[in-house]
Amino acid sequence: MNFKITPALISLIIAATSSSVLAVDDWYTGLGGGWVYANNVNDVQGVTFDKETIALDLFGGYRFTDHYALELGYLYAGQGGENGSDFKAQGAVLSGIARLPLDKFFSVYAEGGAYLHHVNVNANATSHSGNGVAPLVGIGLAIKLSDLFDVQARSRYMWKVGDDQTAGRDLLTTTFELVMHPYRRSETAPQSAPAAAAPAAVFEAEESAVAEKNFALSADVLFDFGQTTLKPEGSAALNTLYQQIIDLNPKESTTVVIGYSDRLGPDDYNLKVSETRARIVADFLINKGLPASGVMIESRGEADSVTGSQCDNIKDKAQLAACLAPDRRVEVRISGSQNVEQ
Repeated sequence: MNFKITPALISLIIAATSSSVLAVDDWYTGLGGGWVYANNVNDVQGVTFDKETIALDLFGGYRFTDHYALELGYLYAGQGGENGSDFKAQGAVLSGIARLPLDKFFSVYAEGGAYLHHVNVNANATSHSGNGVAPLVGIGLAIKLSDLFDVQARSRYMWKVGDDQTAGRDLLTTTFELVMHPYRRSETAPQSAPAAAAPAAVFEAEESAVAEKNFALSADVLFDFGQTTLKPEGSAALNTLYQQIIDLNPKESTTVVIGYSDRLGPDDYNLKVSETRARIVADFLINKGLPASGVMIESRGEADSVTGSQCDNIKDKAQLAACLAPDRRVEVRISGSQNVEQ
């Protein structure tokens, strides 16, 4: 049986490394069951092992970021055999996890580590046992059911479990697992800081003498946290913005609507949310009367952060989301062929 997993591992690790990372402080534990298949098996006193049997695992881990975790567990790799013989392997698994979130609920991951095992073989009234360390790689798919629970499917491959006396074999396990995250919390809407003033709906970021003007709108005023449906107060803010644009009265104007996000969550998801929000603002202004031919949209996700590194030491997610509020914004840049009237 040829089992080639290296290309999948490499692609997942590269993808995870290229994404942004976010400290999550997430301890977790889980259990699962499935099947183990043994192949590349040596003979023990004329008995050939090549079988499938039950696999069970228990594990706990810590996610350092959205993309990387360290895991320690116990793996029972089955007991079975044929012709009056049996093979049993069990032991500890220590591995690192590289995870790639696909959206808010689905993620794929790659795993690399070691299986510290104890093997017992009974064949033709002869018993052998041994300890060893086998390299381990794996891939998996996880689905978030709630803040507390995930379900996942995992496949692992281990080389040379056992030794020559204990019928050293390669093992392939496939398990279905329930994972509990007792400390995980979803990103919640930011709580207002006591000393912080409420964000202005619209403010001027910059202005020049060549009829260019930049307006920035707080995304928390326009939309609920993590959402793309315009709020009533968001409509009011856009009405005010449209009137300000009309007051400028630029000729042959060009309007660029740019969506930004904070650094919470996967990059791809943030870019999509930023693009959708920018499109909603652009459509609103077009419906009010702005020429559609002169309106463009851009999505920049977490690029051009306003907060920089000032929120890096905040661990509480609600407080972090509040600190990063200035990064969640929509900018509207107006340029025309005449000077801005003062």
